Amino acid sequence: MRKKPTIQFLSVLLVLCLSFGTFSCNESKTQGDPEQVASGEMSLLQNSSGGILAMNSEILPVGAKKDTNVLLTVDTENITEETVEDYVKISDDRSGSSEHVLPSNHVALVDKNMKIYWSAEALNPQLGTTVDVLGIFRKPEGGAEILDGVFRDPNKDGIVIGKIKNKKVEGLEYYNIMIRINKETPRTFVIDPKLQMKHD
Repeated sequence: MRKKPTIQFLSVLLVLCLSFGTFSCNESKTQGDPEQVASGEMSLLQNSSGGILAMNSEILPVGAKKDTNVLLTVDTENITEETVEDYVKISDDRSGSSEHVLPSNHVALVDKNMKIYWSAEALNPQLGTTVDVLGIFRKPEGGAEILDGVFRDPNKDGIVIGKIKNKKVEGLEYYNIMIRINKETPRTFVIDPKLQMKHD
């Protein structure tokens, strides 16, 4: 006659099943869309002024690929068609601030198969004027083709996202950023910086 399993044996079996189940669940979370996995640790934060995008301060492995966040700070009170270069400051979280560099000379570094985010803010937001990014356009003499596509951020107005090609690209890409200053009569301006792919 067969003996019935003891309570001790059933307890061990239950612990083993739960351990295996937890491992399987964790494994499934790390699989799936490679793009989601690659950018899963990246988060966009807002500063106190509500406009700037920045990388989370999480420590990443050396050589880890990252998204790039570009911010345009616009002096909405003084900018004109003739003074765009003087009253727009462009910076990003990969190559740093460009306070002493003309916007047209700014080069944002990007990683292949990642994304680049463009946003804009007013230099003096307390005046009630807002700035948003309307679009990103490759120039006719665009140089290297680094961008694989451009689309609006579905979760936040005024931000445009670019998808970076999943292959090594040498050289600079020349493009235009169109921004809009939202006043009683909105005004648009074009800035023409550059992109460059970062290589390991």
